[in-house]
Amino acid sequence: MVNDLSFEKLHNNRKLFLKQNDNVGHKVIEGSNILLSAPHAVSQVRLGKNKVAEIGSITTALYLKNKLGCSLIAKTKNLNDDANFDMVSEYKDDIKKLIALNKVDYVIDFHGLAATRDLDVNIGTHLGKNIENNIEIFERLVRELEKNNFSVGIDQPFMAGSQTVSGDVKNTFARVWTIQIEINCGITNNKNNFVKYAKLLNILTNWIGSINK
Repeated sequence: MVNDLSFEKLHNNRKLFLKQNDNVGHKVIEGSNILLSAPHAVSQVRLGKNKVAEIGSITTALYLKNKLGCSLIAKTKNLNDDANFDMVSEYKDDIKKLIALNKVDYVIDFHGLAATRDLDVNIGTHLGKNIENNIEIFERLVRELEKNNFSVGIDQPFMAGSQTVSGDVKNTFARVWTIQIEINCGITNNKNNFVKYAKLLNILTNWIGSINK
């Protein structure tokens, strides 16, 4: 079980990271061949509509990056764009540059699921297309989540289609395994649910740590 953090420490790490990098639209940190992504770490604009930041996505990605040495890309400034939706995106372009240099084999794209949803975690696979290179990795994650009493939706309500970060990467690089993981904000953002969040972080840590083995 995760025992080296607190709710405050997790979110303070997020705030510090965003403050240190708010002079650029997004930040890339190279690490292992597993890239963690948080395109909605800050507020965004989609089709002229303002949308709030999904703070749990970057909080989760930062913890896992620091714990496991993964690569990381995250939005750090709202440029009136939506890196997960826009067809033209410097964020997506920088992911593709890393992949073209053979530095990334897996992309795990984190998002925040509205607290009003009746799911703990939604996993988007584009109806299996994005994970077809290795179904077992996906099944292993689902098993662990369900075994630990997390309610899981697959491709509902979000399927990570071709325009999203994970779908776009998969369309461009067939060899890359991608997945979109949406975590209920009621878990990541509510101190009263920190025990559940810590359990989820432990599952994700063990799962990601096992991918290359």
